Amino acid sequence: MEQRGRDAPRARIGIIGGSGTYSLPGVAPPSELTIQTPYGTPSGPLTLAQVAGRTVVFVPRHGAGHSLPPQKINYRANLWALKSLGVEAVISSSAVGGLRAGYGPGSFVVPDQLIDRTWGRNDTYFDGMTPTGAEPPGVQHLPAAEPYCPRLRARLATALSELELPHAPAGTVVVINGPRFSTRAESAWFAAAGADIISMTQYPEPVLAAELNMGFANLAYVTDSDTGHDGSEPVTAEAVFARLKNAQPDILAVLEATVAAVGDDYAPTLLMDPLSVNRVMALPPQLPAAGRP
Repeated sequence: MEQRGRDAPRARIGIIGGSGTYSLPGVAPPSELTIQTPYGTPSGPLTLAQVAGRTVVFVPRHGAGHSLPPQKINYRANLWALKSLGVEAVISSSAVGGLRAGYGPGSFVVPDQLIDRTWGRNDTYFDGMTPTGAEPPGVQHLPAAEPYCPRLRARLATALSELELPHAPAGTVVVINGPRFSTRAESAWFAAAGADIISMTQYPEPVLAAELNMGFANLAYVTDSDTGHDGSEPVTAEAVFARLKNAQPDILAVLEATVAAVGDDYAPTLLMDPLSVNRVMALPPQLPAAGRP
C-alpha cells in the first residue's frame, strides 16, 4: 500500500538488510509502504514487521533481488524514510571482506570505526540545496569521532556472544566505492592504514543516520579474505553470495536477538541540532516523474 511517511504507522527500530537479506521472514505484502522522500525513492518498499514482539521497519539496501550496486544506492532516501516512520535505532547487516588475521571468513564483526574511500556519493542532508519555498536546514557540521552507536553495538555483540557465533566486538571498516573488488596493492594499503575489514556500503549510512539523530550499528559478516592475504583465493561475487546464503539463518537470528534487546529506554545521542533535523524532515517529497513508478 502506498503511504507518505508522515501518515504511515510508526516504528522505533529500523533494519537495513544488506546483500542476501532482501526481506524478513513471515511478512505479508499488505505491510509494505511506498514512501517518497525529498531525495527521491528509497531502495524499495519499506516493510513493517513484528520482530521479537516489536514493530520494526525494514528496507533492503540493494533493492529487490540485488538490483542496486553500492555506488547507486539512494542512501539519503533510505535513512530519511526510516526517520519519517519514527525510527530512533537503525541496525544494518552487510557482507564484508577480512583484511587481516582475526577477521576471517565465516565470522562476524561489529565495527566501531570507518575509513571512507568512496567518491561522488550524496553523503549529507546539509548540502545547501533547498527546494523553492522550503525553510533551509542550514549549514551543519557533524561530530563523527564515533560513527557507530556504542549502545547498539553492545547489544549486537551480546547477541553474537549469546548465540555462540564467532565474532570480533570491534573493528575498523574501510569503505570503497565498488562495484569492483580491490587490487592486491589496495588491499595491502588498507590493512597498513589500520582497516580490519572492507565494505562497499558502510558509508554514508552511519553519518546520515547521525545527521537525523538516529543511532546506527552494523552487523558485518565476513565472506572472504579480499585479495587472499591468508593464502586463499581472491574474492569473487559468486563466493560471496554462496556464503551469505548459508549464513542467513545466523544473520536473522542475531538481528532478532538485537531487536529484542533494544529496550524502551533506548535513546540515541543527539549529535545534530534538532531544529535543523526537523527542517530536513519537513522538506516536501520529490514525486516521481509522470509515467514512472
